[in-house]
Amino acid sequence: MRTRGSRPLHPDAGARLLAKIEPDDHVELIAEAAVQVQADDDRLSRLTRDGTAQFVAARTMRRWILVERATGAVKFCTGPPCPSWMWGSPGATWPNAGWAFDVTANNRRRFGIKVFSDDDGLDRLDRLKQLITKGAAGQIKLLPEQPEVPALPDLDAAASACGAMPAQRFLPSDWRTSEEIAAAHMRALGFADAELTGGNRDGGLDVVAGTGVAQVKMQAQPVGAPQVHQLRGTRPHSPHHLFYSTSGYTTATCEAAAEIGVYLFTIGRDGTVSPVGAAAADLAEAGVHDPDAVRAVTARQIVKEYCQGVADRITAAINATDLSAPGRTGRYPGHHERALRYLHRALENLSEAPGSFESLRSTAVYYHHTELLAHVWFREMGVPYPDGERLRHEPETLDSFYG
Repeated sequence: MRTRGSRPLHPDAGARLLAKIEPDDHVELIAEAAVQVQADDDRLSRLTRDGTAQFVAARTMRRWILVERATGAVKFCTGPPCPSWMWGSPGATWPNAGWAFDVTANNRRRFGIKVFSDDDGLDRLDRLKQLITKGAAGQIKLLPEQPEVPALPDLDAAASACGAMPAQRFLPSDWRTSEEIAAAHMRALGFADAELTGGNRDGGLDVVAGTGVAQVKMQAQPVGAPQVHQLRGTRPHSPHHLFYSTSGYTTATCEAAAEIGVYLFTIGRDGTVSPVGAAAADLAEAGVHDPDAVRAVTARQIVKEYCQGVADRITAAINATDLSAPGRTGRYPGHHERALRYLHRALENLSEAPGSFESLRSTAVYYHHTELLAHVWFREMGVPYPDGERLRHEPETLDSFYG
């Protein structure tokens, strides 16, 4: 541990501290501290870092752990993070600014602690006070993994994905459905990242993919050659140009498509897509191989399903649990409220999730951290996650008792 003004903690003392943290607990705060037995409030608040900060204090969800630098001796204070009062450092500046309060050790011995801040700015002091009194739910960036919480998805597994996606069947009831049929068909051919352009028409294109583009026509007359030429002129460097029609093609169109390299397909009334011409038939049989697109789409799908799973598990756990059941106090007064802030933070994360993230991994990490936040309350209250307590409602009629 090294922060502004702090001295390094000897590895042996650090190892003693870490060894005293229960496997399913986690640290919210580590700071330099001064300790005095039965010190009065005013004297305690005026302690300075030099000469008195002989301890390192760690606040976990469940206790204070104090390690003496000189001897490596460890003190435990299982109970509230602080009493009903906290005493600031009047007029103190860094490195002596901090907060003082008293605690009771596990051996019932009462003593005072002053935890020093890394800075004397009011924001930093207030942040330190919030960490001590209310916990780190809104500030913590890393929580220990828990066996009940699924691990982050392995996005590298997407690299092993291969093959085309199965085609979806629609009826071409309108132009929009026809476009969806075309997009689904392209994905089935191997254009894994094929997407509709929607209202943002890209030079008349209706479907775009990394290695192919398509136009879809739903009209009464067969498609003429000029429309095929227009498609070929849009994104001329794209490896594949596909045309879909619900009304077929003229002979001149078929000849033009064969000459300029456009793949023609028809959409039947039942949604069946059929190739027109040898080139389209070959493409329908062989498909395309675009591993980069497959990996990208597979990774997106993995993350999408993972994030939805996080939301579903948290919601199911809450719905199966009475969060305010009588007697649910935890290990010490205020423990339930401290843990509940983690659950509330998780719910805020779900409801206020950003519309976009820097990467798929960033998306997955955000939701994984959110689930670990939610899990803290269940872990600390001894409630199974994600099953909850499986609340049962009393039957309303005699028949209900007999199934």
